[in-house]
Amino acid sequence: MNRLGVFASLGFCTLTIVACSVADIEGTTLDQDNATPAPSKAPAGCVPKGSAKGLQPTDPETLPKCACAKGGAARCVAKSDLPESLAAQLEGCSDVAGGGACVPDPLVKSGGGAPPTCKSPFGEGRCMSLCVPEVAKNAQLLDRGEGDTCAEDERCAPCTNPLKNNAPTGVCEIGTSSSAPVECEDTSTQSTPPGGGTAPAGTCPYEGPPVVDVTMFPACGDGARCVPEGAVPAESASMLKKCPTGLCAPEKSIAAGGQYLPKTCASVAGAEGRCVNVNVPAVESQKDQLPQDACDANERCAPCFNPGDGKETGACRTVSCDAPKKPAVTFASCCKLGGSPRGKCVPISMVPASSRSRLDDEDCVEGKELCAPAENLDPTHKATACNADSFVLGKYTGVCVSNCVKFGIQGVALARGNCSSVQTCAPCVQGGKPTGAPGCPGSP
Repeated sequence: MNRLGVFASLGFCTLTIVACSVADIEGTTLDQDNATPAPSKAPAGCVPKGSAKGLQPTDPETLPKCACAKGGAARCVAKSDLPESLAAQLEGCSDVAGGGACVPDPLVKSGGGAPPTCKSPFGEGRCMSLCVPEVAKNAQLLDRGEGDTCAEDERCAPCTNPLKNNAPTGVCEIGTSSSAPVECEDTSTQSTPPGGGTAPAGTCPYEGPPVVDVTMFPACGDGARCVPEGAVPAESASMLKKCPTGLCAPEKSIAAGGQYLPKTCASVAGAEGRCVNVNVPAVESQKDQLPQDACDANERCAPCFNPGDGKETGACRTVSCDAPKKPAVTFASCCKLGGSPRGKCVPISMVPASSRSRLDDEDCVEGKELCAPAENLDPTHKATACNADSFVLGKYTGVCVSNCVKFGIQGVALARGNCSSVQTCAPCVQGGKPTGAPGCPGSP
């Protein structure tokens, strides 16, 4: 009999897929003439951080080389010669007095001149060295720009961050005369952009055009793509299965920059649920027991609450703007043994056909439900090994099975053994053949 793990907590957490997390390099512009930058043209609400230091055009060969972990040519420049905001975005180095930062060769040579313009998957960008940590971290999300504009050791970093209301990343202000360091007000909670139109990426839910072209990642299942592990928050990574180049994430979540609001659907016993891609392990392992309802063919309707105990599964909180709208629907109790109910009435459709004859419908809705052992609704439940001695079988070993299961005529040959008073020791092998007792090796 199947353990009916579908009824236990599905263990969902926020499946936020980061589309592009190139750091905001606000205030990192290197003024070429080492003079005080012109006043910032930042929009209202931006508070200037202060003046920036400058970097004079320098022959890179005159400065110590940096050993950049992910590639890219860079030089160790004293932090005292750099704006603090820029130094904070670069790898540190110790080849100069007082400590330094690894500045990419092109910026050293130009004295902070504007990097080459390129077209990234997220719009206009600038060629940035892989020696910049955030660029290296997202190297698999970024490319060299349309037509491979950037050098082999560079990636095209976008001008705006699609996950932060398209706020400037700062890379396109490098080398401009009016790009003084600024610290802008966080507008991530703004529901619509000024003047109306499509809500920006970062808004929950995001319903605009794709933030990320999912085809840039290899497929790892129907409606899922293999994204770099570094692009997925740690709290979500454990909920996704691994694939050759990272983690297998739903395409819809990737395309919406992690702000996709799943469709509402009717799950087990008609309970409120959300449509979740079948490649998410918690759903994949139970897709034959979860209804499809209004979901796509590659999705199943996961319940908001565990119908076994009424606890939230997390399926209805995968994004910040979602939450259960209806109260929990729980299974009725059944199979009273030892003074307490030991089973739950579950829909017949959730029980494998091969197991239905072993369950009763007493205390349940006749013709629609069957009484399954409550212990089998817990996916963490492991059948207890047992030893018994019966008149028919003699001494044998097996697993403890709830007496809510109908043993039929075979029950005469079984004994309780060292199981609890509401269980029977069922053999795993009889006559040299597997019995199929739940919990035995190879049993569902």
